[in-house]
Amino acid sequence: MRIYAFFFLVTIFFPLELIGQRFSYYDCEQGISLSHNNYYHIAFQGRKGIDRSNLNGYAEGGTTTKNQIWLFFAPPTSGLINLNVRDQDLSFDTFVFAENNDGICSDFKKGEANLLLNEPNKDALIDRSIFLEEGFKYAIVLVGAEKIKDSLELKINFSPQDEEGNKIIDSLVFDLTKPSRQKKYSLSIRNAQNQMPVKGKISFNGSNEIDGAYVASDLIMNLKRTVKKCELKIDAEGFISYDEEDYEILLGENGFHDTIYLKPLIRGTVAKIDEIYFAAGMSIILEESAPKLNRLRDFLLVNPTVNIEIQGHVNGDGSKSMKSKRLSKKRAKSVLDYLIDAGISSDRLSSVGFGFTQPVYEHPKNEMEKEANRRVEVLIK
Repeated sequence: MRIYAFFFLVTIFFPLELIGQRFSYYDCEQGISLSHNNYYHIAFQGRKGIDRSNLNGYAEGGTTTKNQIWLFFAPPTSGLINLNVRDQDLSFDTFVFAENNDGICSDFKKGEANLLLNEPNKDALIDRSIFLEEGFKYAIVLVGAEKIKDSLELKINFSPQDEEGNKIIDSLVFDLTKPSRQKKYSLSIRNAQNQMPVKGKISFNGSNEIDGAYVASDLIMNLKRTVKKCELKIDAEGFISYDEEDYEILLGENGFHDTIYLKPLIRGTVAKIDEIYFAAGMSIILEESAPKLNRLRDFLLVNPTVNIEIQGHVNGDGSKSMKSKRLSKKRAKSVLDYLIDAGISSDRLSSVGFGFTQPVYEHPKNEMEKEANRRVEVLIK
């Protein structure tokens, strides 16, 4: 079994830190989109006054403060969401709404949002499971006392299942085999965390035997001969894209079966983009970088709620620290500009240069190690 991915993962297990960032997430129009199976540290913004608009009429006591945190969640399928919000010293109220007619913010303005939960958190703890339907957007609103700027921890766990509690498996078998003496090739796409099937777009290029695009979690077909070299790409919403340029299908007596494990998209992930090339000492992107930059563009298109920070790194030494940092920043900005020109909204992108402050090899011994230090990474936000 092999695990490949478009990105090489560096680290994935730390929370998305929202404290102190420039978000204004205190109303419906500016709320934060959440990813499932993740956790967050979020701070109230210290607003004062009584809310007489969005939440007016929904609260049990009739009024709420304006000191609110608005969060949104769109489930990939129907399923059960477990909402765990806690802080040992902070009291707050939690509301969960489902959109009803014209979109969730429009529903609020009309007083037509569907209230699923109103939980006063006097002990600063809520741990509830709520069934969500596919195709609807949900709002989670946390309301604190006036003026407080305390932070809390929010954890979102989502389990795909139907209303009867049966687990939903995102699988699709695409069987192209026919009665034949040809050998069978099968490809399975699985979640690297739980080994469950993942339905995605599978693309082959470079071999007339197999070229094409397919949507499946399990692809099965007959092949006449071994495929020694082709390009394989896999895209699935909620997962980091897979990309292998020299994919081989080695048919034996029993055919060939391969399993690709996709890494779930987790906010806070730092990932390397391979094969991004710049002119020596400059921020000009070379043409041979286009395939991988276009894959990054495709990844962002498949995952429309994902924002990224593009991080530039260079190889250098302490005598040129400022120059190296400027170069790394310009290179990261060049990647950002490329993505904007390719149709990605600038609101989803930011860039930063680290110079050579975070080298892969602190004392590179050869050109390969120097090249490893010259890299572009992205932070999934």
